[in-house]
Amino acid sequence: MMNLLFICGSNGIGKTTICKEIIRKLPYSAYVDSDPCRLMNPFILDDETIPTIAKNISDLIINYIDCPVIETVVFSYGFHGRRREVFEKVMQAVSKRDFNFIPFLLTCSEKENIKRMDMDNRSLERKQRAVEKSRKAFEDIPYPPIDITDFSASKAAENIIKEAGLSLSVED
Repeated sequence: MMNLLFICGSNGIGKTTICKEIIRKLPYSAYVDSDPCRLMNPFILDDETIPTIAKNISDLIINYIDCPVIETVVFSYGFHGRRREVFEKVMQAVSKRDFNFIPFLLTCSEKENIKRMDMDNRSLERKQRAVEKSRKAFEDIPYPPIDITDFSASKAAENIIKEAGLSLSVED
């Protein structure tokens, strides 16, 4: 059965980096990154744009779910602000397909989260927003947590693949 491996976590925690490692290590997988699905100038997340953004994301996920070569679709997302509404619309659209939903919540210490955002050259404003708001947006998420404070992206990817019950590629 098709797997939808869902990775969520606060801003700057390393979701994109880790997901890229997952698809590198996991054969017959594809990664759906929401960032290109919401590139607009100016970026507006409101009642008018949420349906479009959700459709962009869900269409990509559905296309990979329908692809006979792909066994696992990896999808990462954050829940701060109105983004949870987008996620709910995405999941409503993709729920019409048959797949095994495997969610994980990435966590790390606040100090490590800031360190990762520093390495990513995030602005002070974005770092403050992540610490003050984004991290709190995950306090009620019931998905299994994986603390990646002391993990490299490669080690985090291996741990997620193992916890999901999936198999690494032969070369790893």
